[in-house]
Amino acid sequence: MNKILIIDDEKNIQVSLASILGDEGYQVFLAANGEEGLEKFKNVKPDAVFLDIWLPGIDGLETMRRILAISPLQIIIMISGHGNITTAVSAVKEGAYDFLEKPLSIDKVMFVLKRGLEYKKVLDENMKLKSILNRVDEVPSPAAAGREKRGYISNDMDYDMEDTKFFTKQRTVTKSNIIYGIGLHSGQKTGMVINPLPAFSGIRFENITEDGHIPAQIEYLDTTSYATSIRKDNLEAKTIEHFMATLHAAGITNLSIKINKEVPIVDGSASQFCEFIRASGIEEQRELIPGIVISKTLVLGDESSDGKYIKVEPYDGFSVKYTIIYPEPIGRKSYTFVMNSFKDFEREIAPARTYGFVEEFNKLSQMGLAEGGRLNNFILIDNGKVLNTQLRFEEELARHKILDILGDFYLLGRPIRGRVTAQKTGHADNARMLKLIQESFLRKGR
Repeated sequence: MNKILIIDDEKNIQVSLASILGDEGYQVFLAANGEEGLEKFKNVKPDAVFLDIWLPGIDGLETMRRILAISPLQIIIMISGHGNITTAVSAVKEGAYDFLEKPLSIDKVMFVLKRGLEYKKVLDENMKLKSILNRVDEVPSPAAAGREKRGYISNDMDYDMEDTKFFTKQRTVTKSNIIYGIGLHSGQKTGMVINPLPAFSGIRFENITEDGHIPAQIEYLDTTSYATSIRKDNLEAKTIEHFMATLHAAGITNLSIKINKEVPIVDGSASQFCEFIRASGIEEQRELIPGIVISKTLVLGDESSDGKYIKVEPYDGFSVKYTIIYPEPIGRKSYTFVMNSFKDFEREIAPARTYGFVEEFNKLSQMGLAEGGRLNNFILIDNGKVLNTQLRFEEELARHKILDILGDFYLLGRPIRGRVTAQKTGHADNARMLKLIQESFLRKGR
């Protein structure tokens, strides 16, 4: 039976929450202030804590900090009322699992609690795995690990490390963080909360209003029409490519991303996502992840001077070259990006913004899409001319296509060693190449 501690000075909240949780089979403990809550926390060792922001004596935020100092992985669900959503969001940044706004909804309480307990179970399982790994005197070198067959399996990552020469350390973020914006296609105000995950968890998207998560993997690709979206059952995550590109460049391999179905478009580029990740901190994990080594050339399309094609080939590193061909004065532009560091990505690729043509924009509007397109987050083009802004780079359009490729290619879930060359292609072509790479280089479809 899971134990739940409720720390709240409002008696009616205590009674109502205790009644809800008791009916669901949980063992409930109550505390009316921070001091009492800390004492009961030490004695009870609860599986989850509901904690009010406003408390007499030690306030909720300080109580949370002290609990996390005792148990850094503790699931704490903050309760926010009296217009204190901003404070609750700050609590999430500092380590709270989630927050609920008063008046409390029974469905929301149970949804957040069950998801939190599921998350705690994953953390506990990975802590056990780490304890086993810690018994080994030293981590095998990448070469040694490549010679010895070692299969690692978790809920979302399943791969074999045999005969792989390219290894990197897994990474997550140091702390939770939140960013706000609007959805490019929905036009709705939205946000995105990220949380660190243990090694072997992978990158996963969650919807605020639905249970479960979607692994950010090619198997769950839903649509590539004007943006990249993934879906699993009733869950969906739209317009994920710019943020995925940022995670790719930063080497983040394990992350929980909570959205309201669509990733915020921010300014149409990935620059703010880079700042967001840096503010969240990048934590290198001990565990290794095998990369995907492109050992032979694959081509899709017409590899001619003016043809439409995408190609991957062997290369000691990772690079992308993209060529656009549009009417003058834009004309033909090419750019080559070699991904040596996150700083290179921030400087050369992240600032490149989403773009589209007037006829496409009108079509999207008729389809009920691009409702979040604004003059400051979308480059609008007509008859080969940019109408609404000054380009940040001469080859900004080609650089943005590279941004999309970096994001789409990270749906393979692992870093790649190879060279990508593309011309006049889009998300759908990227997806076709990902599936070909998967068939050609990954065992068991992974």
